[in-house]
Formats: sequence, structure tokens, C-alpha cells
Amino acid sequence: MAELRVLLTEATSASAREVLTVLGRRGHSVDVLHSGGVSLTARSRWVRRRYPSPAFAADPLAYLERLREILTSAEYDVVLPTHEQLVALSRFADEFDALAGLAVPPFAAVRVLQDKAAAADVLDRLGLPQPATRLVHGTGELGAVADLLPAYVKLPVATSSRGVWLVENPEQLAGIAELPAVQETFAAGGAVLVQQPVSGTLLMVQAVYDHGRLVGAHTAIRRREGVQGSASAKESVVRPDVVEHLTRLGEELQWHGPLSIDAILDEHDQPRYIDVNPRLVEPVNAELAGADLVDRWLTVSRGGQPGPLPAARSGIRTHMLLMAILRHAEVGLGRRAIAGELMAAVRRRGWYAGSAEELLPIREDPVGAVFLVAITGLLLVSPALWKRLGGNGPPAHTLSPEGWQRLIG
Repeated sequence: MAELRVLLTEATSASAREVLTVLGRRGHSVDVLHSGGVSLTARSRWVRRRYPSPAFAADPLAYLERLREILTSAEYDVVLPTHEQLVALSRFADEFDALAGLAVPPFAAVRVLQDKAAAADVLDRLGLPQPATRLVHGTGELGAVADLLPAYVKLPVATSSRGVWLVENPEQLAGIAELPAVQETFAAGGAVLVQQPVSGTLLMVQAVYDHGRLVGAHTAIRRREGVQGSASAKESVVRPDVVEHLTRLGEELQWHGPLSIDAILDEHDQPRYIDVNPRLVEPVNAELAGADLVDRWLTVSRGGQPGPLPAARSGIRTHMLLMAILRHAEVGLGRRAIAGELMAAVRRRGWYAGSAEELLPIREDPVGAVFLVAITGLLLVSPALWKRLGGNGPPAHTLSPEGWQRLIG
């Protein structure tokens, strides 16, 4: 593919960093919008220009106005929404599609997946397996689901693990029922989703669609957990059953652009889908496995035809050292574990033998080493500092429930 001028919609998520890596390796010219916070793309040699913007989480409409200004003053071949900016762009798809290549789904389909209760209903209607799930519409009804405990209680719009609670006993359930966000959901006529946990391995699923047709797919197993439930190590797998499920879901929603799903592989090796997100999540493992997701996303964004699904390879191992180090701090393992993790990576031992770094490829983009050393140094001084690295409140690149109401209001 010839060099393209690409604009990424945010600079702070792991997904943005990995999309940047794929684009940089393939010689594309990349600019980013940046709303503050810890930026994984900061000082990367692959970023040509950084545009300051309002925080998307605080005010998606102000963010969109800034994006509109940029696209009318500079020429881009493609805009890639690397996080929940896809949701907002879908709301105004015709306008932004006229300014640059863009692949976003119909807003009606986005509204279905943004509401976890509605998404669960669609999965059930299509026969896609889920954990035991119940939708509740009031405080009394929520108190009556004690038979499902332990269970996750999820708000209709929840992101980055916010608005999701693991409830283990009726007392905790009663407390959740009184939370303002839960009461506001019931008052607005919405439903809260209650879902039983499933024991098993996390399966990370990614897809790219062309107006309902599946044109890209990848599955990977989380081999090691990272900070806040992320994956510090992945291994690609081939799952024809998941591809068939993705095909049905895309056709039902007439999805256009990227989509990601989390699933748990149960004791029978059956995927049980637990979360659907309108974006592409951390695509480097997929690229190394041959799934070609980012190129296919670019092609669809420009109205091209990507061709048949490529044969992705299983057994491709990748890791994110930063997420592993932060995980040790999160669970209180302390300095010894952090230093040991760093040494294992340097010596290519344990999981790091035969595995590729996917988040901060320092040999190709050396600024990643500065970032990694700085964060590791802070944690070695005080492991508790990991909490401050994430900041307070929702990340600037995510869509809050308040932001969602502004979009649909």
C-alpha cells in the first residue's frame, strides 16, 4: 500500500500506541490528537505532528469540533478512531466521511452495543453463547437476583472497568442498588445487566467489517494478566467457530469498521462472550500473526475491497513489559518482583523467550526505552505510584455516561 497520511483520534491508549507501531513500520505518515495525560505515543519517531484537543471524556462535542477544525485545515487520507471516538464519529458519519476516509458503523448499531443490556439481547438472539445473564429494571428486581451471586453488575454504558462491580453477597448487592448511577439508570427506564462469572481463559477477539461483511479477524489468548485486567502476554490462536460468530454478528448489525469482543473459554473450550467494544484493541499480535487488520481497516476506510480473509497463524507470542511491571505494583508484589520482571525481559527468559514486545518496540522506536525506564524507576522507588499513573476519573480517550448522553441528547 502506498504511503498514506493518517490521523489517529487519540494518543494515550495502548491501542493507539499499537496502531501507530503498525502504521510506522509500513511507512505511513501519522499525526495524532492529544488531550493530555500519560501518552504512550509521546516523542515517537513515527508521529509527525501532535494536535492539542479537548478531552474526549469530558466533552465529546467539543472534541469533535476540534477534530472538524483539523480536518478542514489539513488534508488526510484516513482518520482512524483508535478508541471510543468511533462512537462519536458514527453519530456524525456523513459529515466526517466527507473530510477524510473513515469507516464507522451505523449509529443505530453503535447504540445497541453501547448499551450492555441491548448487546446481551442481540447476542442471545443470534445464539452466541454468554454466561448466565439477567436484565433488571428496578431496585426491587435487582435485590431479587441474589441467587446469581457472585455476579458482575454492569451499567448500560460502562468503560475501562468503570460502571462494573463484582458482587459476592446480598449486602454488597444492596449497596450497589443504592448507587446514584444505578438509581439514575432505573429512573431513565434503563436496565442493569447482572452476569455470572465464568472460570476459564480470556480470549481476545478482533474484527474488521465492510458494511456487514467480515474482512478481518483475529483471536488471541491472554497468557498473563497485566495491570487492571489488561493482557501482559498474548498468544494467537485460530478459532473458526469465533469467525462464524463474528460473521453473524456483523451481518446482523451491518457493522462497518473495527470491532473487538472479549470472551471466556469455559471448561468445554466454548467461548462465552462477555463484552463487545466498537474499536480495534491492541492489533500488533494480529499483525505478527498475519491477520492484516490495520491494512484492512485502512482499505475499508478509503472505500476499497480488502479481499478474502487471510490465513492467520497460531502460536505467535507477544508481550507488554510495561503492563507486567505495573501489574506487580498493582497486586503488591513490590520492588523485587518488578526488578525480576525487568531482568527476565532483558535476558529473554520465561515468557520473553520467543516473544515479541508489542507495546513499546524500543529497537525501532527508541523513545519507548525512555518511557519504560522512567516508569520502572518510579515504581522501584514507590510501587504504590502505579495508581497515579492512570490519573483520576475516566481516561481522556474514553466515553463517559455523561458524554454518551450528550451525543444522543
